[in-house]
Amino acid sequence: MTTLRIVCIGSSAGGLAPTIEFFKNMDPNSGMAFVVIQHLKADSPSLTPEILSRITRMTVTAAIHRERALPNHVYTIGPNTQLTIIDDRFSVQPRAESTGRHKPFDRFLHSLALNSRERATAVVLSGYDGDGSAGFVAIKAQGGSTYAQDRGALVDEMPEHAIATGCVDYVLDPGKIAERISSTC
Repeated sequence: MTTLRIVCIGSSAGGLAPTIEFFKNMDPNSGMAFVVIQHLKADSPSLTPEILSRITRMTVTAAIHRERALPNHVYTIGPNTQLTIIDDRFSVQPRAESTGRHKPFDRFLHSLALNSRERATAVVLSGYDGDGSAGFVAIKAQGGSTYAQDRGALVDEMPEHAIATGCVDYVLDPGKIAERISSTC
C-alpha cells in the first residue's frame, strides 16, 4: 500500500479561480502529490499546467502514462483523456466514446480510493453536474478525507451534489481547504 498522500481536486465551470486560490494557500513542501481534474473540451489544449506553475513552487505537469506520482508535484488531466491511478502510477487513456456524461473526476476518485485508501483526499470545487459525488462515496468507504467548496462557488452543482451524499468532511472556501489539508501533513 502507498504511503504517499494524494489529493485530487475536481472542478468544471468556474473552477480555475478556486483552484488558483487553493494552490496559493497550499504548502509547496507538504510531501503530498496533487491531481487536478477539470472538465475540458475534447479538442482544446489545457493551459492549466502553465497557469498553476505561476502560482505554486511545486512542479506542475500534465500526467503521463505510467508516470509515478511524486511528492510536491501537481499533475493535471489532458484534453480528450481519462486518467486513473494504480500503484501510484498514472494510467492515461484516450477518452472513451460514451452515450452518457463524461465523468473524469468520478473515474479518477474511484481509482484513487483503491490506490491510496485512507491516504486519499478529494476536493470538489465550482462546477456543473454531479461529477465527483460517486467518487466521494468511494473515498469515504476507504477511510479517505473529503472537502467541498462552500457556497462561494461560482457554480455550486458539483459541491452540492457531493455534500448531498453525506460523505463530505469539511465545507470551506478553497483557501481554507488548502490550509486545513496542509495542517494535516
